[in-house]
Amino acid sequence: MKRKLLIGCLVPLAALVLGGWWGYRRYMAASPNPPRFETVDRGEVEIQVTETGTIEPLRKVEVKSKVAGRIAALYVTEGNRVAAGALLARIDPTEINSQVAQMRAQLDGARARLAQAMKGVAYQRKQTAEAIVQAEEGVRAAGARLKMARQESDAQPLYTSSDVAQAQATVRSATDSVELLKRSTHPQGKVQAQTGYDDARAALENATRQRDRQKRLLARGFASQQAVDATVADMAAAQARCDQARNRLDLLAQQQAIELETAQHRVDEANAALARARAGSSAVAIKRSAAAAAAAALRQATSQLQAARSGHQQDRMREDDVAQAKSAVVQIENQLREIQVRQGDTRLLAPMAGTITMRYVEEGELVTSGVSTFSSGTPVVQVADLSRMLVKMSVNEVDVHKIRRGLPVEVAIDGARGTLFQGHVRKVAPAAIAGQPGQGGNVVRFAVEVAVDDPDERLKPGMSARCTIVIARRRGVLRLPAHAVEGEGRDAHVMLMKETRKDGKPVVTFERHPVVAGLRGDAHIEIVSGLKVGDRAKPGQFTGPKRKAIDLNFK
Repeated sequence: MKRKLLIGCLVPLAALVLGGWWGYRRYMAASPNPPRFETVDRGEVEIQVTETGTIEPLRKVEVKSKVAGRIAALYVTEGNRVAAGALLARIDPTEINSQVAQMRAQLDGARARLAQAMKGVAYQRKQTAEAIVQAEEGVRAAGARLKMARQESDAQPLYTSSDVAQAQATVRSATDSVELLKRSTHPQGKVQAQTGYDDARAALENATRQRDRQKRLLARGFASQQAVDATVADMAAAQARCDQARNRLDLLAQQQAIELETAQHRVDEANAALARARAGSSAVAIKRSAAAAAAAALRQATSQLQAARSGHQQDRMREDDVAQAKSAVVQIENQLREIQVRQGDTRLLAPMAGTITMRYVEEGELVTSGVSTFSSGTPVVQVADLSRMLVKMSVNEVDVHKIRRGLPVEVAIDGARGTLFQGHVRKVAPAAIAGQPGQGGNVVRFAVEVAVDDPDERLKPGMSARCTIVIARRRGVLRLPAHAVEGEGRDAHVMLMKETRKDGKPVVTFERHPVVAGLRGDAHIEIVSGLKVGDRAKPGQFTGPKRKAIDLNFK
């Protein structure tokens, strides 16, 4: 049965092969093999590099929490559009709120200590200033006392000698006065008074005798009562003069005694003054001692001034306390601001406007910090700006030297067949990326990014895209297939086809014809001059691998 089925299949196949072979022989016998040629036409010449890459947003951010904790609320999901600064999620802030309250209490205490230290500085400065003023006044007073004491010490010998001389002169003057009273003044006065008394007594005795005589005469009748009365009056007058002279004598004696005593007192006083003046020589030593004491007082006052001025060191120590207190306040303020920043970081905000493309966690899950741990932190969501898309791809080292920034790119995706998105080369990596395995070993490739000029919602992250990078393009120029032109530039030539007739039959020949070649594209070469539209040229020899013959023998 199988044999019959096999014969049934092979017979039609053999008939088909024999029929084709017989037709081909008839065709070759009917017409000779025509010459092959390439025709000059107008069209597009371009150099392209085509690679496949992956579509990604130009900007995408994985939002991570700066603080570790539990997700208290999650407000977005995939596909949501968010504005910049929109609230995405919230971390439970209970622990951080407690830290903020504790740090504020510490800050209040530090500020109180700073205020106390500043008051201490003000009080210390006031005390130091007052002590310096007081010490300076003490120095000035001690200096004045020292100056006066030195002047007195210097002048005391002169004062002492002058006082002694003056006292001696006074003693001599007083002594001379006593001697004068004793020798001259008192005796002469006494003599005069005694003489007056004696004269008055003698006159009294004479008047008494005259009275007695007149009384006797009166008794005898030889004198009148008037004469007696006259003698009585004379005797009374004489008696009065005698009494007066006696009183004068007694008074003079008393006066002379008083004068002599007074003069003697002056002598005594002068001698005492002389003794004091002579004793004043010891005042010189006293004044010198006083000057030395004043100098010591000045030195002591100067030391007190230096000690008062050294109070500035206390001022600086107090100022150091203030600086330390200020540093503590600043440190705690910085710590408070840091914790407040962390407190604000419990609210995860969108860093840019875009679309939520990924949500990595759910409410209630614990996340790690993205800044305070050795790991990179737990991503919460991914925000992407889908209004600006690019294609990331790697280009072979053979082609990468052709690519530069700004070159136009045509982007095609399988999801929008027949639609070409326009773009441009955004970046060409200056260094190769890790090699990818290929035929004969690793292929060196370079990263290239293509920015899509006008993306729409059909371009989604993760899609594959075929990018055609237009290295060079010229439209509406004369061109020939690349294999039909030999050489470059003005040294190029073609084998131009010429048609003639011989014996009434067309004869085709090819002649070397110089041309000026322009842009050499991937498939065509621009012909700048030397040819025109419709000219035909001999194609080049095939230099690729030989085709294997088709074995029609069935076994």
